[in-house]
Amino acid sequence: MKRIIPCVFITLALILAGSFLPLFGVVGLMLCPVPLCILGCLDGHKHMSIAELMVEATLFLAVSPSMAVYFLVGCAPLSAMMFTLSRKEFKSVKKYSGAESLLVCTGASIFFKLVLLVLFWVFTKRNILVPDMSQMTAIMTQLYGSQPELQETMIRVVALMPYLIPTLLILYCSAEAFMNYSLCHKLTRKLFPKSENYPPELPEFRLWRFPASLIVVSFVSLLLGYFIDSDTWFAGSVFVMNLQVIINVFMFIEGLAVLFWIMDGFRLRRGLRILVCIIAMIPFFWPWLIVIGMSDIVLNIRERIKFGK
Repeated sequence: MKRIIPCVFITLALILAGSFLPLFGVVGLMLCPVPLCILGCLDGHKHMSIAELMVEATLFLAVSPSMAVYFLVGCAPLSAMMFTLSRKEFKSVKKYSGAESLLVCTGASIFFKLVLLVLFWVFTKRNILVPDMSQMTAIMTQLYGSQPELQETMIRVVALMPYLIPTLLILYCSAEAFMNYSLCHKLTRKLFPKSENYPPELPEFRLWRFPASLIVVSFVSLLLGYFIDSDTWFAGSVFVMNLQVIINVFMFIEGLAVLFWIMDGFRLRRGLRILVCIIAMIPFFWPWLIVIGMSDIVLNIRERIKFGK
């Protein structure tokens, strides 16, 4: 019982971080399942359920009902899923590897975020992911008033956001699941080394690899993009646009994995690794990382070239 109160306070601090540190708000919301999952790994589902009820009651009574609903539907299920994959008494731990467990957590996050969006739409008749164009135009005018062309470009980019909702949802939930899963595993192993319950370990990032079928999907999306006209079939063109963005993100991640594999192979020091990562984050190099990722999927570069660890 002694761990329940600290976990509740940490969870509430992460959820409410946006009120005091706006830039940390989204990150805090994304990471709030971690303390509860760790509590479940250490003390079992009863203690985790008590802590979740305490957080839910505090949010409902002291913050707002909408925040309580967000936690109940959008955050608590991810804690429960990671906990289920962590406890040794559950057969699921023996059945899933680290990568498969992360995929299950990502799927759960996507499903419950969809439920949250549906609930929000039912009660407010508004899509939270669709920006208010009048408000966005005012913001862009304030930021780029002296640069009309850049202002117009940014407004057009924002106007595309509603059509990228599937992509944004998948990427957000994937990042959320990965951050929570990785932190839960590392913190549980580091702070409580005697515990036998923790999420299955993920493979090293330098070894991450996506299936070759991704190339087939990419080729099909290019063909569909060539033959589908947005004027004749708008829904189809939006689907293809989202599919191509997601495929490019996967290939970008594989390209980064190859980059980390190369840095390990040459045994670069930490300072040089950080410098390379900073350079890789410059948008100019993103297409090259996508090409590297695509090449690795097709040619299996890391299996053909043996060096490093």
